[in-house]
Amino acid sequence: MHPRNPYHNAPDFESLAHSYPPLLKHLKGQTINFHDDAAQRCLTQALLKRDFDLEITLPSDRLCPPVPNRLNYVLWIQDIVRAHADGVLGSGRLNVRGLDIGTGASAIYPLLACRLEPEWTFVATEIDQHSFDQAQTNVASNGLTDRIRVVKVEHPHIDASSPAQCEVSTEDGDEMPMPNEGGRGLQAFGFNQLFANRAAAWSACNSEPKTMADADLMIEFTMCNPPFYSSAADVLRSEEGKEAGPFGVCTGAPVEMITPGGEARFVNDMVRESVLGTGLQAVATHRAQPASQGDDSEARARKRRRVGTPDANLRATGFSPAEPPTIEGTKTLQSRWYTSMLGKLSSVSEVVDTIKAVGITNYAITEFVQGPTRRWAVGWSLGKWRLGDEIARIPNPNPTLQRLLPPRNTLRLPAGPQGVEGKLREVLAGIDGVSMEVRTEDRSVSYAGTSAEESPSTGVKIVARAQRDTWSRSARRKRQKGESAPHPISQASSVGVGSASNASDPALICTVVANGNELEFRWVYGGERALFESFASHVGKKVGTGG
Repeated sequence: MHPRNPYHNAPDFESLAHSYPPLLKHLKGQTINFHDDAAQRCLTQALLKRDFDLEITLPSDRLCPPVPNRLNYVLWIQDIVRAHADGVLGSGRLNVRGLDIGTGASAIYPLLACRLEPEWTFVATEIDQHSFDQAQTNVASNGLTDRIRVVKVEHPHIDASSPAQCEVSTEDGDEMPMPNEGGRGLQAFGFNQLFANRAAAWSACNSEPKTMADADLMIEFTMCNPPFYSSAADVLRSEEGKEAGPFGVCTGAPVEMITPGGEARFVNDMVRESVLGTGLQAVATHRAQPASQGDDSEARARKRRRVGTPDANLRATGFSPAEPPTIEGTKTLQSRWYTSMLGKLSSVSEVVDTIKAVGITNYAITEFVQGPTRRWAVGWSLGKWRLGDEIARIPNPNPTLQRLLPPRNTLRLPAGPQGVEGKLREVLAGIDGVSMEVRTEDRSVSYAGTSAEESPSTGVKIVARAQRDTWSRSARRKRQKGESAPHPISQASSVGVGSASNASDPALICTVVANGNELEFRWVYGGERALFESFASHVGKKVGTGG
């Protein structure tokens, strides 16, 4: 469970019931009957009212969201957003707008997030009319219509209100409605429809562009809890496989629970669409210029990176790159992080394989634990801002998860026994083209205004920025020959926040902290992991040998 989640310990149901009297009739000693759907709905309402001052109505024929689990996801999203606004990446404040894909009748993710973060706004999409109506009511009853816009979208292949259009047979011959084949992922929940044109996009967000730079709608993150099962038979098999029976009752409608191919296929489609079909500035739309016959430098670089071109990776998965749609020559959507919850560990493996196959290298995995229930979330970004390992990687993973985790963005290297911080500053100051900024926990000062003898215990962090590689052996050789080192090929992205924003996209931003006789390097921004690793190695060796 997330460290900031207040539900590490089970609630005192008796105390909760006295704070929310409707729960009293559902008490069974010191707990409630989790197989009673009315009791579960009342518990969710009680927790939301007592702990978040949220009052919602939960239809008996739609999913009842467990608050601790949903809060885990929101807190992880909060970590991601804070990582991009912690004073290193930006000013500490961002105009944060989230997108909840398939918000459901409760609209619980936007409601919880807006209670935790007073400055956040949300767009929440829904294809089911009944859920859409109730979500609108729940948002309005909590006075959040100015911050949460619920948008009804039409699925191109589904009339969610018409069981006649979405029937399948179970093994017993009973009919159970479910969505038909076609249109999953972002498209299935109206992502493309919502951002089909600039005016509709800004209208959906209750906002107007303030500058020309704002004309491209920026979504800081997306959230999604996709349908879990692939068929009605899949639902039955899942229930039969639980020897002790399910811990709680499930009241979800088929449109909430079932999608062709299940959650893995749904999220895999999200990954592909985030690259190809949403107007995002994506790595997959980058067209590398063909090298001349006499210049195989890019081929060598690609071999070093051990990754093919995005185009080649996409073709290998059966998808061809396409230029993102534009409105009047302007891309209509950018997103920093796409995320989705997953209920099966096998789904995590499939999604990570797809993320890698389409050429995305910037991704994150987390795990949500609530009692005997485990869920996971996967996030991916086509930008260059990198998350800390505490956000992007699961601590103490099992062997299956270990192989799925992204590479570490933090490197720790040994340094000399004394005067490490002073040596570190001298080394950084001596690297051509590298600027640095010294930050403390409560202030930011320039290098020139900081004493070299300042103790590491003060929480000093050095932010190093490099416009290009000037420290590697090959870069030094080129300098000696009078050549300029080229900028690394960059993914299509811009440094959108903070003091790093300038006309020239930096090749690397990282933080360096001297902890005793150890240097800790944290990759903050950049498209080339090899560049970060070579920089850390170069600085570490220089500091360790005294220059």
